[in-house]
Amino acid sequence: MRLGTGGSDLHLCRVTFAKNVGLGLIVSFLKKCDNTRMPRTFALFLLSALLLQACAAPAMPIMLPASNTPLSVATEAPTQTPYVIVVTAEASPQAATATITPPEGSSLESILISMPGPGSIITSPVIVEGQSRPTFEQNLVIAVYGEDGALLGLTPTTIQAPAGEPGSFSAELAFSASSEQAGRVSVYETSARDGGIIHLASIEVTLRPGGAAELVPAEFHFESIAINSPAANSEVSGQNLTVSGYSDYFFESNLGLMLCGEGGSGAAHDLCGTEDNILAAGNAMIDAPDLGQPGPFSGTLTYYITAPVQARLVVFAASPRDGGWLHVSSIPILLVP
Repeated sequence: MRLGTGGSDLHLCRVTFAKNVGLGLIVSFLKKCDNTRMPRTFALFLLSALLLQACAAPAMPIMLPASNTPLSVATEAPTQTPYVIVVTAEASPQAATATITPPEGSSLESILISMPGPGSIITSPVIVEGQSRPTFEQNLVIAVYGEDGALLGLTPTTIQAPAGEPGSFSAELAFSASSEQAGRVSVYETSARDGGIIHLASIEVTLRPGGAAELVPAEFHFESIAINSPAANSEVSGQNLTVSGYSDYFFESNLGLMLCGEGGSGAAHDLCGTEDNILAAGNAMIDAPDLGQPGPFSGTLTYYITAPVQARLVVFAASPRDGGWLHVSSIPILLVP
């Protein structure tokens, strides 16, 4: 189709359409393309121009209605290696990866018990599962205690990962409970040097002598007692050692402090291996913003040495019910006179 008397007129009309929009487009077209076939031709070119305009124009932003609901914002991935949390005690457990950044003053839990969780009712045998940081020869111990703190069952297990790497653990543990009672499941790591507990995590449960178990998976959480100062493997001098960190709430906001030496030969002691290996003992208070909440803690130990000592600083929480250990954290330090 030709418009006017020559191809130049058609070209001029097309150029006019490409450069104009709205009323200016129509006026320019009428001035330059006036002939007897104008109505039909004008309609065809106007339709073509509008289609070209729609295809070439940038997309208009979509305006959303105002809302008080915040939008999800992608955050930077945590720098720490996430743990895999086992959430069921079945033979083929499903797993969820924890990629949450620890709050200030906290860190990932060193031994995370994922099954059974707090409030579970367990029967014998019980399957205990979780995730742990690497330990000496990847060894762990699992124990079940009764309402009076008596040991009802004990078994060793290993972390299912190459040496020096964190991994999962799972073991079946038989125990004997004469009646339904409050109890505790503990998983801990011991020192190859003095035999004392390096780290311990526990779950409060109900022990049932028979019948059906009622298992509840544990939720992911950060380290219950994180020691921030002194730093692990640091050199400490003087006779007064100030200890600080961040802790979950424990009974009366009270934590115990202990300084273990290089080993002894006296009576057995859970935390330092032997009683004559205890260099100092004391307490720290949790400064929580409100009762029952986590917060920073601080305390001081006074000790006396005459030569350098490869020591271990232990911070722990004890049960008000039976005196057993609810949680134990420790770090190696070098004491110098």
